[in-house]
Amino acid sequence: MVVDIGDDLHAIRAVLKNAGFKIRAFTSAASALDRALDSAPSMFILDTDIVGGDGLELCRQIRETAGLSLIPILQMSRRSQEADVVAGLQAGADDYIVKPFRERELLARVNASLRRCYELSQPRLTRFDAVEINSEAITLTVHGQRKQLRPAEFKLLDYMVRNPGRVFSRDHLLSIIQSRPRSVKCRMIDVIVRQVRDAIEPDPAHPRYLRTASGFGYCFYLPENATGVGVPTGPNIEVKR
Repeated sequence: MVVDIGDDLHAIRAVLKNAGFKIRAFTSAASALDRALDSAPSMFILDTDIVGGDGLELCRQIRETAGLSLIPILQMSRRSQEADVVAGLQAGADDYIVKPFRERELLARVNASLRRCYELSQPRLTRFDAVEINSEAITLTVHGQRKQLRPAEFKLLDYMVRNPGRVFSRDHLLSIIQSRPRSVKCRMIDVIVRQVRDAIEPDPAHPRYLRTASGFGYCFYLPENATGVGVPTGPNIEVKR
């Protein structure tokens, strides 16, 4: 889904279509959200300055909408200052690209985001060591025993397993697990992380998988025997214009 890329829209659509992507374009944030809820895209591409609204606000809305919050978002903008990039990432974008950009850079960033982010069409069963996560059935099994996780705990685990090796801030993780805006402190993530560690870690006090990145947040490390986490298939990007 591409949302309002201004004068660059036609060129971007051509580049993505030539690469085999299916594109849906929208001229307003409201219409894009409505269509995405009917048929979720594999990825959102947003302009920071969309018609009739703020692209950063649309990004935040996606992150706060149940059913869409795990979909990767690529923000595009002519704003190149560090503060602008940080604002885009803090709003929930997975990547930020400054216009103008080259065709190869756009495709590389799109493909990278689809590889590392939660992708609705990729395999739903992930196994590593004694852990099995079924994202479709929403179940966690460790050593053959079913583990009970609250919705926020399972959502955080599933998101991080689908994004191994990436460091996420508490604020970002909070935006992922919330289905609607709430006044919840980001330190609540620490409590959720402890619950997840208790469920999956052989020694929660010395985590093997869900590790702390001191001063930054958390990162998930998958062992080499992990299966079920891979490159998305059948990409379906929605374009909002």
